[in-house]
Amino acid sequence: MLDLEKIYSTDETLLITDRGGAVVSRLYLHENRVSVGLDALPDHVKNAFLAAEDARFYSHPGFDLIRIAGAALNDLKAGSYVEGASTITQQLIKLTHLSSEKTLNRKVDEAILSYRLEQLLTKDEILTCYLNRVYFGGGYYGIEAAAQGYFGVRASELSLAQSALLAGVLKSPATYAPHLRPEASVGRRGVILDLMVSYDMIDASSAAQAKAEPLVLISDTQKQKHDSYIDLAMTEACTLLGCDLDTLLTSGLTIETAMDPNAQRIAETVFKNDAYFPMYGNESAEGALVLIDAKTGGVSAIMGGRDDGTALGFNRATRIRRQPGSAIKPILVYAPALEAGYTAASMLLDDAVDFGDYTPKNANGRYAGWITMREAVTRSLNIPAVLLFRELGVERCKSFASRFGIPFDVRDDSLTLALGGFTYGVSPYRLCGAYAALASGGIYRAPYVVTRITDRAGTELYRHVPEETRVMSEGNAFILTSLLESVAQKGTASLLSALPIRLAAKTGTVGDETGNRDIWLACCNPDYAAVVWMGFDDAENGRCLPKDCGGGTYPAMLLSEVFSALYPDGNAPRFAVPDSVVAVALDEVTLENEHIPVLAGSLTPRESTVWEYFVRGTEPKAVTEYWQIPDPPTDLSVTLADDVAEITFTPPSRYMTYRLYREDGDGFAILLATFENAAYPVRFSDPVDRLNGGFSYYVVPVHPALSVGGEPVCGRTGGKRRIYVQHTIPFSP
Repeated sequence: MLDLEKIYSTDETLLITDRGGAVVSRLYLHENRVSVGLDALPDHVKNAFLAAEDARFYSHPGFDLIRIAGAALNDLKAGSYVEGASTITQQLIKLTHLSSEKTLNRKVDEAILSYRLEQLLTKDEILTCYLNRVYFGGGYYGIEAAAQGYFGVRASELSLAQSALLAGVLKSPATYAPHLRPEASVGRRGVILDLMVSYDMIDASSAAQAKAEPLVLISDTQKQKHDSYIDLAMTEACTLLGCDLDTLLTSGLTIETAMDPNAQRIAETVFKNDAYFPMYGNESAEGALVLIDAKTGGVSAIMGGRDDGTALGFNRATRIRRQPGSAIKPILVYAPALEAGYTAASMLLDDAVDFGDYTPKNANGRYAGWITMREAVTRSLNIPAVLLFRELGVERCKSFASRFGIPFDVRDDSLTLALGGFTYGVSPYRLCGAYAALASGGIYRAPYVVTRITDRAGTELYRHVPEETRVMSEGNAFILTSLLESVAQKGTASLLSALPIRLAAKTGTVGDETGNRDIWLACCNPDYAAVVWMGFDDAENGRCLPKDCGGGTYPAMLLSEVFSALYPDGNAPRFAVPDSVVAVALDEVTLENEHIPVLAGSLTPRESTVWEYFVRGTEPKAVTEYWQIPDPPTDLSVTLADDVAEITFTPPSRYMTYRLYREDGDGFAILLATFENAAYPVRFSDPVDRLNGGFSYYVVPVHPALSVGGEPVCGRTGGKRRIYVQHTIPFSP
């Protein structure tokens, strides 16, 4: 009985494409088949198969009496079934309804069913079903799979020579498949081309040209290719469609992804290089990498481990949750601090602090005292981060980081969280998504792999609709990336400074006295956010990295290679300063001594000027009082008692130098004393027991660091205080 369901029902290959539409993998359960419509095929493709299999296809009713008679005569001569006479319609019936046994009853059934099929379907529909079902060897079912698998082109792009060769394979794939017997395949191609000439499908010149075309086969790397990206695309598609993997692999779907093929190749290449991974004994560490398009949130490349070719293997990029160490500080501490009103120049204390049940320490065991936020981030100092985290509040910071896609457990409620002390940790995938939000100016887009899914007919089943959430102001996001650029230029990720491009980066290192268990590097520019994790799956059981391996070593080496390959000409974008941000010059001396940011003055030397970014309205308004013409004291006092002149005054600034002079009636002055760093009232006693006449005392303020023409800058003389001294000097004959 004829069953049209059997004619149309075929398992079809799952196609996965990159962001440009190129197929990167073809996956299937049993048969590698991709359907194509007849109207997409050039005439020379259809004619090649008609010439090879059924020249009178469009004129017979499903069986060809002329061919049957000729075949029967040849069979009688041979005394057995040596030659078939099946039309394309009959071959389709045999493939879908009957066995391949050569018996008279089977041939009769085949003819009857073929005739019935021709009453129900058009010739083009039958030819379409045939071309999409027949086997071409090499694991390829249907002309589309064969064209892509053997030649790397779509069936619609097949040349005349390629079409004739594929048509010739059908007689016996074991004999004529080009990857098995190329010479026999080319010979059979010539036979088909001659048939096409004899049927006036092509001229002799075209046939000769096609015969001269060399056979060029591709290495079919797409067939059943598995890696972390492809596996992630499949699992994401199953979730989006609510189907199981078997359905996905047999329904002829096309999954379009956000993969950047160049970036994925770069990632695969660097992960094969042991030089980028630390060792434990003779074994290289494992790793994971995620690269996200900062403008869209699409995953450009992903590596779930060093051995990335196992079907549905363990994807460390998405499935591990490890302690991120200091790599979480920008998201969990400094981003909410900036949003709360802190600035890059806010002064933070780096000193030993005991929080009762928690005593954090810096990695080097030393403390820097009062420093700016930029310095704290650049040097990845722990104490300022914990103090700031406590000041802002644990729940407030967690809530903020959650908007960046960072997950927390209910037990994540202590100050250790500021340094990455999660109960379960975070995956490279989630952390990269958070850094992508920084790179995009404070807009969070959940990372995604699948952009579109269509069925075998091209009907759209799913399309990714971008969802954007502003999680941070554009100005503060820029300032935070500026802080992270300092990390890459002169901080813990300074290995990146050798690149001809600018990156914002943050390292993370987690370990103890026995070694480091997890090392991280997160970095970004306006195009990409990238996160690398390295370690061992069973690190908690004793296998650790050497203590000198941190986020600024091997992960930085690896991402340096990745970004160098992404921008081979060194032409990469930099973060643009938004209109909401202003750069101002600060006085470094006041920052260091007073621990407050103030504007540099007109006399501030260039070497004492520090430039910093501020969101407009948060920049300091006060101007430095240090780089000014020094003021004299206003309370100079001189009293005379017991032949001693007592001089007192209060220095207006403890940073200036003050020179005390005594001047006689003739205008001759001598320097009595110099006072430096005097923060309290100055007292000086001047014995005048051998003096006579009127004397004046005055103070000259001198700037200790400001000079003009090589001479120190002095302020105006303080108000003179005059005394009169009279002594009877004994006469000496």
